[in-house]
Amino acid sequence: MGAIILMNTYEEEIFMKFMKIALIGLIFLTVPVVSLSMAQEDLLLEAFTATGARPEAFDVTDWSVINRKFMDFSDMKHIAENVLRIFGASRKNFTSTQESDDMYRIINLKGMLDDDTHLQVIVQSVKLPEEYEKEPQTYLVVNVTGGDVEKIKVIKKKVMEAVNSSGGHSRISTCFTGSFYGKLSQIEQEEIIDKIREKLDIKEFEKMQDLEMQSFVGYSPLISDGIEIMGKNYNVNVAMRYSAVDGKTYIWMGVPVISIEY
Repeated sequence: MGAIILMNTYEEEIFMKFMKIALIGLIFLTVPVVSLSMAQEDLLLEAFTATGARPEAFDVTDWSVINRKFMDFSDMKHIAENVLRIFGASRKNFTSTQESDDMYRIINLKGMLDDDTHLQVIVQSVKLPEEYEKEPQTYLVVNVTGGDVEKIKVIKKKVMEAVNSSGGHSRISTCFTGSFYGKLSQIEQEEIIDKIREKLDIKEFEKMQDLEMQSFVGYSPLISDGIEIMGKNYNVNVAMRYSAVDGKTYIWMGVPVISIEY
């Protein structure tokens, strides 16, 4: 199982060091802002649908440094509540936890937007160690997961608004999860992956494979921006794996990367 999150700016390094409630990462490279248009979102959904996979879930994650302050909890709560307002969410449907020490403060809100759509909001403020000689900073993480992939355009718009309106710089990642009944052969999996490559006109790609999984990262000229790996630009990440537990072959498609555990 694995997940990929690609970062390497100073803020990203500190984010990963201090976020106690963080995304799982294996490779850290540059993540430019990914700002897909609505037409591009339609294209992604079309490419995912073309695989014939049964839609299982979507995941939209965005995060950013939002200021250079060591904030108190009351101000951090205002930020979190502003995110709930953007989503039209009722505070009574969310649980909130907080923790702190001399170097950090965290607020973590979790709750349901509807029967199958989950929202998590994390606000973390940190004091950096003296050796960094940098001012404190506050981060915002907004994550939405759900089962209806048709909602993704509306959800993504609100996620980006939540980060940008809080003073951040959106660096959003979108992921679709689908499944096929039974264990697909390697050839069948490759044919499915080829459908995505064809729909997105993917030329540049790097393939990775082991006994349990095959995956690739590729570049589509139809999608804005991307990430740089070994001097090449990529903006699509696809993985497939069979699960003996539930007898399904799963597929994940992430732009620019798969940002969830798989």
